[in-house]
Amino acid sequence: MQSKEPTIETVEKLEITLQDISELMTPMKEYHAIFAPLFTRREQREWAKDYILGLLSPEMDRKSIEPMVLNARGANENAVRAMQQFIGEGSWCDDAIRKRHWQEVEITLGEEDGVIPLDGSDFPKQGKESVGVKRQYCGELGKRANCQAGVFAGYVSTKGYTLLDARLYMPEEWFSEEYAIRHKKMSGPEGESFSNEKRAGLGDA
Repeated sequence: MQSKEPTIETVEKLEITLQDISELMTPMKEYHAIFAPLFTRREQREWAKDYILGLLSPEMDRKSIEPMVLNARGANENAVRAMQQFIGEGSWCDDAIRKRHWQEVEITLGEEDGVIPLDGSDFPKQGKESVGVKRQYCGELGKRANCQAGVFAGYVSTKGYTLLDARLYMPEEWFSEEYAIRHKKMSGPEGESFSNEKRAGLGDA
């Protein structure tokens, strides 16, 4: 007997209230403190904290940088630009943060029979100012559309689930002369070459 696929009607919507956020503040600060030493500058540590708070805020439906900053700091254009620079151009060691995250996953969710699922996911995009964006098959829409494509590794146990790692699929065009300027402007991966195999697995993209 096949299980019934979840629908919008059957999936319960998660509602987060201001009281919930208030109760999460202490654990959030403890969580941020785990990763804060991995950011080399004080400003990066502060923006990382603001970004986490913005993602948790129940006051905004749109979780993009500008409304996050405006909600937290008011009408401060300099703060918006600083957060955009932190997310888009900030320099820190991804590997160190990723490995620290894995250690926390082992502590909080680790089990001998835990499962690591691998799956691809696509993200519709309106414009061309995103690394790897192209008109290609988009699983979320079920048709060809302008989107980014990625491969993701998660972790699932009886204690919960989380994301472990991710790789962006880079279409062949992004390694051509035609895309060279855009590739550099969007900070695309350097020293890489196109491979169809990288869409099927994590690879080294």
